[in-house]
Amino acid sequence: MCLVVALVLSQGTGCRRIEAKLERLAKVAGLSQEPPPAEPVLTAQQIELQRRLEALEVLQAPKAEEVAPKAPAFVHNKSALVSILGYHDFRERGGSPMLIAAGKFEQQMIAIKERGLPVIALNDVLRWRRGEINIPEESVVITMDDGWVGVYEHAFPVLKKMGFPFTVYLYQRYVGIGGRSLSEAQIREMMQHGCEIGSHSVSHRSLRESRTRGEDWLRSELEESRAFLREKFAVPCTSFAYPFGIFDDKVLQVAREVGYECLVTVNGQKVGWETPLEKFGRYIIHGENDSNFELAISFRGRGGNNAGTTLASDAKDESGRLLVELSPPAGSVVRERRPLLRANLSRLGLLLEGSVRMRVGGLGEVPAVWDAKSASLVYPLPIAWRRESCQVIIEFQRAGAAKPESLRWSFKVELPALYSPRAAAAEATGSPTP
Repeated sequence: MCLVVALVLSQGTGCRRIEAKLERLAKVAGLSQEPPPAEPVLTAQQIELQRRLEALEVLQAPKAEEVAPKAPAFVHNKSALVSILGYHDFRERGGSPMLIAAGKFEQQMIAIKERGLPVIALNDVLRWRRGEINIPEESVVITMDDGWVGVYEHAFPVLKKMGFPFTVYLYQRYVGIGGRSLSEAQIREMMQHGCEIGSHSVSHRSLRESRTRGEDWLRSELEESRAFLREKFAVPCTSFAYPFGIFDDKVLQVAREVGYECLVTVNGQKVGWETPLEKFGRYIIHGENDSNFELAISFRGRGGNNAGTTLASDAKDESGRLLVELSPPAGSVVRERRPLLRANLSRLGLLLEGSVRMRVGGLGEVPAVWDAKSASLVYPLPIAWRRESCQVIIEFQRAGAAKPESLRWSFKVELPALYSPRAAAAEATGSPTP
């Protein structure tokens, strides 16, 4: 009996030792079944502090949109100036105001590139005016009127080689009719290499004839030509070139109603932010000299002449009076073929003796008469004027000024019959005008 009890007791002691060893091993292996110690109960003050800490933005993960840098805001530059050149026909040799020799045209394009002037599309100017893009501070736009085949044969190869965009203004009745007119295939080929097209009316008649022909005729000249080009070449056709540069308030009204975004003239003035969209000036380039071309590529005293600054033809003094009174007035239309050119400079102050000079586009410097007492410069044109516009430059230097200044103005001579495409062709060939 005693032996059995002793055996049981010894076995119980061994079991307890085994259980104790198993518990220690379980704790080491992380298999303990004991519940984790309870977290201490937070006070109301501790709970409020924890809530505030979790709400702090500095402890939150940054959002993706806050990490990515933001694009800079678009700043619209409204100080740019654009010079629009206007050409007509091109030949191997020139010979008349309406014809540009191929070699001279190439020299002019090289001069633009060498002076570092960007050549941009007219559509870019319109996008700039709409506030969509910026354009270079100073740039050039190239345009050609009527649709002569010389554009394709002589000008296009030069423009294509230099990568210059350009605009051709077509009038409906001179598209693809053979002879010296551009074919539809030639126009489409040029459109694949930077050419834009605009309307130049249906018949190329002066739109002022609407005074006798009526508004329906005027509307058809503007609207039908635009619809024709849109359908034929699948383009919006947003710009229009006035035949001979002639227009009036009625023409402007109907043109806006038809849907043109801009209209170009033959007035030699640069286009800026405040230039009316219906009066984009152009420098018409003539065949026998480079005076208009030099005026066109002169920006703020850069190139063209020695004048340091350019005075606007409509600049006024503090009382609102024109600083320089011009005759004929800038932008006017005259019927006189030999107008008297006069400029009253008396409001500019004292001018240095011998500094006042006049240049006329096509004639160069002319012997204008300077009257120091009245401060007037006068020059009667010695020949009957045979161009659609007349550009004049006056150079002068005020006493005490470091550099000379210049003033430029232009006016038109109303001679539409003389400068119709048929008349120009007759002049170029030496045959009588039809």
